[in-house]
Amino acid sequence: MTTIVAQLSDPHIRVGPHDQGSAAALDAAVRSVLALDPLPVAVLVTGDMADGSTPAEYERLRELVAPLPMPVHVIPGNHDQDLDWEGPRSVECGDIRVVLCDTMRPGRDDGHLDLDWLAAELDGSGAPTIVAMHHPPVPIGIGGLDRIGLPESERAGLAALLARSPHVVRVIAGHVHRSVFAMLGTTPVTTCASTNLQARLEIGSPGFTIVSEPPAFLVHTAHVAHVQPVTA
Repeated sequence: MTTIVAQLSDPHIRVGPHDQGSAAALDAAVRSVLALDPLPVAVLVTGDMADGSTPAEYERLRELVAPLPMPVHVIPGNHDQDLDWEGPRSVECGDIRVVLCDTMRPGRDDGHLDLDWLAAELDGSGAPTIVAMHHPPVPIGIGGLDRIGLPESERAGLAALLARSPHVVRVIAGHVHRSVFAMLGTTPVTTCASTNLQARLEIGSPGFTIVSEPPAFLVHTAHVAHVQPVTA
């Protein structure tokens, strides 16, 4: 059977009067994952889980993902400043190895990628591998989001690392609240939409605008990535 891994991103959970539908949106995304046939062997959440990084928000997040019977692997985003997590690591998801990177920089919205750590992880196995991070390693053409991505020097360093790591089938990210597809050298890069609010398509804009557009998530195999609407 083909291994399937689901990717959710950027739920920005809030609690109380500031919730703004974030909990209901993540609940719908979880129910959409549960409606997949076959079920994913794992679910990845690629950052910005809690909007304010408060204990109450993370507790609400845990409640919302509790119905998922498979392992849920999370990585921090720039909004997850106080997240207590297991740290960067690799996990086996069926026949796919997923390398979970930490690109969060304390007190900042832009990211940083530890290329030395990643190189050691990629050299440790030749299995089909997905590299997961919050900040995408490519510019997407929306200025306000590109300014808070990864620095150009690290994007170039990652491209060089991927060039000698042909077992990496895909780099996946969140952060930009859009489904975006690009290439870094010869390696595909895919970003996941938010489970709640999206970034308006404003190519060339110096800023960015968050709008209420349909949410989605990604479904990965070792060979393809599918954009799946939230329908539950």
